[in-house]
Amino acid sequence: MSAEPAATDVAVIGTGVAGLAAALGLSQLGLRVTLIGPAPRLAPPTPAFDARIYALSPASVRLLEQLRAWGQVDAARVQPVQRMRVFGDAGDELSFDAYTTAVDRLATIAEERELLRVLALGVDLAPGIRRLLAPMRALHTQEGRATLHLADATQVRAALVIGADGADSGVRAAAGITAQVVPYNQTAVVMNLATTEPHEGVAWQWFTDEGVVALLPLPGRGVSLVWSAPDALAEQLQALQPQALAERVGRRILGTPKGLGTRRGALSPLGTATAASHAHAFRLRRLRVDRLTVPGVALIGDAAHVVHPLAGQGLNLGLQDVSILLEVLRTRESWRGVGDPTLLRRYARRRAEAIDLMRWTTDGLARLFTWDDPLVRRARNTGMGVLNAVGPLKRALIRQALG
Repeated sequence: MSAEPAATDVAVIGTGVAGLAAALGLSQLGLRVTLIGPAPRLAPPTPAFDARIYALSPASVRLLEQLRAWGQVDAARVQPVQRMRVFGDAGDELSFDAYTTAVDRLATIAEERELLRVLALGVDLAPGIRRLLAPMRALHTQEGRATLHLADATQVRAALVIGADGADSGVRAAAGITAQVVPYNQTAVVMNLATTEPHEGVAWQWFTDEGVVALLPLPGRGVSLVWSAPDALAEQLQALQPQALAERVGRRILGTPKGLGTRRGALSPLGTATAASHAHAFRLRRLRVDRLTVPGVALIGDAAHVVHPLAGQGLNLGLQDVSILLEVLRTRESWRGVGDPTLLRRYARRRAEAIDLMRWTTDGLARLFTWDDPLVRRARNTGMGVLNAVGPLKRALIRQALG
C-alpha cells in the first residue's frame, strides 16, 4: 500500500533564484512550504567574479531586502550602475543616469552564485520549509488541489504548486500550459574582462551588425561582457582563447561609431582589457505561455517567460513575479485558501501587462537592429536621438525599468 501523500500549503518546484525567493517569502507568510528540486550547486568563494551576473532593478533589491536576504550579500561583490550609454549602429546615443532620474542607482550588478548562496542560506534557516531533493515525475490536479509524484516515490499534496523550474518547465508541461518558443538565432557569449582604467559605474551597450555588445561594470576595474551574437559568429567567438576573445571585443568596439576605443587593443576610457574568466555561451530564445495559471498551479520566472537579454530584465521579471504573488497571497481574504482560483487570476492579471511590455520592447529592439535596410537604419537611429532629447519620455522608460 502506498503511503498517504504529505500535505503542504505550497509546493515550489525549482531551486534557482526565483524558486528560492518564492519559497522563502511564502514561509515568511506563515505557510507550510515544500521546496522540491536539487540543492543549488554553490561554487566555493573565489576572488574572481562569476561570469553569470545580473543587473538587479531597485524593485528586485527591495524584494530581497524584504526577504531579509540582501543584507547577507557580500557588499564587496556588488556594483551600482550609475549611468548607461546605448549606441545605435550609426553612432546615435541614448543615455540614462541616476542623478537626473533622482535615484541613487539605475541597477545593481550581482553574481548569480552570491544570490543563490544567500537565498539558500535563508531557506535552510526557515522553519516552515521542507526540502525534497528528488525531481518531480508527475503532477495531477483535481478540484483545485495538486498531487505531486517525485522520482523517489514520494508524494506531496499541495493547495498550490508554483512552477519555478526554468524555461523547459516540467510543471508547465504537466499542467497543460502551452508555450510558444521562438529562437532568435543568436547566442549570448559572456565573460569577464579586467580593465586598466575605472569604469565609473557606467554600463555600455552597442547595437551593431554583429549583434548587441554590452559591457556591465563589476566591482573594481572590471566589466562583464554580454555579446548577443548571430549563432555562426558566436561559434567563432567561443572557439577563441579568452585573451583572443578580449582582443576581438576591442576590435569590435573600435569599429563602432562613437565606440570606446581610440587606439588598437584599447577600450578607452577603460584602458586596455584583458580576459578575467573563461567564456560561456547561452542560446537565446523567446518563450511565451498561453496563461500563467491553471487551477492549483502558477508559473514564475523562466517557466513563465523568457525575453531577450539586451535589457537585462529576465531575472527582474521573475523576481517581480515572486513579489506580486506574495502580495496577492498576503492580502487575500481570510476565507480564501492559497490556491483559490480568484487569487490566481489576480496574480495573472497583475503580471500580464508588465510581461507583455518587456517582451514587446526587447523583442522589437532585437529584431529592429537585425534589419539591414537603409531606411530602417536611418529611422531607428533617428528615433534613438529623438528619444534621448525628450526628457519626460526617457524618464518614463527609466521608471518602468526601475520597477
